[in-house]
Amino acid sequence: MAGGAIPMPSQGVPVNRLSAIALVLLVAGSASAAEKKFDRTFTVSPGGSLTVDADSASVYVSGADTNQVTVHMSARGSDKDLAETAFDAAQSGSGVNVTLRRGQKSGWFNWRSWSGEQRIDVTVPKRYAIKVRTGGGGIELKNTVGPVDLRTSGGDVEARNVTGTVELRTSGGAIIADSIRGDLDADTSGGDVRVIHIDGKIKANTSGGNVRCSLVGANREISATTSGGDIELILPRGTTGNVEASTSGGDVKSELPVTASTIKEGRLEGTLNGGGPSIYAHTSGGSIALRSEN
Repeated sequence: MAGGAIPMPSQGVPVNRLSAIALVLLVAGSASAAEKKFDRTFTVSPGGSLTVDADSASVYVSGADTNQVTVHMSARGSDKDLAETAFDAAQSGSGVNVTLRRGQKSGWFNWRSWSGEQRIDVTVPKRYAIKVRTGGGGIELKNTVGPVDLRTSGGDVEARNVTGTVELRTSGGAIIADSIRGDLDADTSGGDVRVIHIDGKIKANTSGGNVRCSLVGANREISATTSGGDIELILPRGTTGNVEASTSGGDVKSELPVTASTIKEGRLEGTLNGGGPSIYAHTSGGSIALRSEN
């Protein structure tokens, strides 16, 4: 090295710039790791109702042998995001209302960009009505007795081991219902519908997936529709009903003894065990199968 010249890196980013980048990443990582929590417990009487209203959160509700409603909410994001996130839970008689609100952008009611994640967990008495609305997350419910209404604009919806009328809606996910004792109405704009072990009236619809339904007990009407997938109906062999099954893009097959009045490519109409409530299935882009449960 001549004349005491200062050595410089032969290639790559200068050391001082690398240090600055590392510092920025560290600060950003720390900000995104921030968390905010909320916990409340209410003593209630069975037979009340839970209402959850969230701008965007995944919601998990379960019934238990208890006389309390326990609410836990959490959110992760930057300090600014969390400062503008509002949690609330309040009791009204035997009911509990839970809300999660995010900060808004000023003007025209547009939501500010929010990259964090939010979660709501609630435990309720088994005999409790459930109503959930969320603008951007999945919903899971299990082990309750009472009417159910679950709706999300962007996630999957699941209901398991529920007694009561059940309504499930999502604009962008799958629907799963298992062991439901009551009428079921399931609708999604963008996923599969799988409703099994249903003891009640069944309505299952999707605009972009497959539909699978299985019935236990007597037929109280079944309607299964999709614009872009297959349909499978699994029925007890003794099921009674009037069958109307049609497809614009596949086959219709039955393992059950349908007494057909119309049978041709893509269409089957007739009766099962002398006829009864409607069993309707239609798809524009798949096949239909009627199968025996045993």
